[in-house]
Amino acid sequence: MIRAVRLAAALLLACLGLVVMVQAPASAECTCKPGTLEQQVERADAVFIATVDNVEVAGNDHTYDVTASRAYAGTPERSTQVFSAGGRNACGLGELGVGTSYVFLATGSAAPYEADSCSGTSVANPTKVAKIEKLLGEGTSVEPPPPPTAERTLVEDAPPAGFARTAAPGAAVAIIGLLGLVVVRRVARR
Repeated sequence: MIRAVRLAAALLLACLGLVVMVQAPASAECTCKPGTLEQQVERADAVFIATVDNVEVAGNDHTYDVTASRAYAGTPERSTQVFSAGGRNACGLGELGVGTSYVFLATGSAAPYEADSCSGTSVANPTKVAKIEKLLGEGTSVEPPPPPTAERTLVEDAPPAGFARTAAPGAAVAIIGLLGLVVVRRVARR
């Protein structure tokens, strides 16, 4: 019995050692220093709240399709994208939750914006939003683009067809029907 306990303890230690060794290189890859929120906001070209609609993964890189709802810096469109590089020495955001709102502190002047874990991007909780609003003001609502306006397009310049031209197909069908009726009556008499 003591031998079984020793074996179980040795297996547990081996598994823990394996977990520590496997996790160490992943955390060692990202070497950036996030800095304070003020520094992160200063470095960001665009600061906005958006909900993640879709996550596309290509290797270690992630592209997020997001719907922006409030902008504090920059001019993101309502539907935009954020890119996060992964891999060695990259501090990617990883797989963000679809349907979750985040405060993105990103670089770039147009989509796809770029963000990483050192930029300050995080879940849009009331505390984080309050800190951002203290630094940048209340921001502006990101409205969806207006619906397209209807335009009347003239299909043809010619006047509509006259009565004779419109009635001709119907008259032809009526004549064929009458002729068929005459033929059927003659065949029925015989």
